[in-house]
Amino acid sequence: RLSHTTTSQASTAYRNHNVKHSNMSTPDKKEYIRVKRRNQTFFIPTSPSDSFAYIKEEICKALGGDDDSIDPKLMRLYVDNKNEGGDADTGKETKKAIPDAALLSDHDVKNDDIVILEMDES
Repeated sequence: RLSHTTTSQASTAYRNHNVKHSNMSTPDKKEYIRVKRRNQTFFIPTSPSDSFAYIKEEICKALGGDDDSIDPKLMRLYVDNKNEGGDADTGKETKKAIPDAALLSDHDVKNDDIVILEMDES
């Protein structure tokens, strides 16, 4: 007996096969942050107790780095604090990379906040 698949079923199977499922379905990850780099934005599911090392791991996964091709040590993350910091004399923002061990809650990163990603090209 031949199996009959409708166009709708085939379309759903195709989408499910080609979509990488993230932790978005994890019940304890109800918040997310936006990680921006150049013209890319990654939506990373988070909780306040997540470390920035975890964020880097999730970025590697989003970039397809399951095979150690992307080194998290080359990533620098910065919190987008437009209302804070900066040099009053020059008007330029000062920024310092956040250590991997720091937690999102340590830097007051909340749901839908922006984190800036820069790659060290060395």
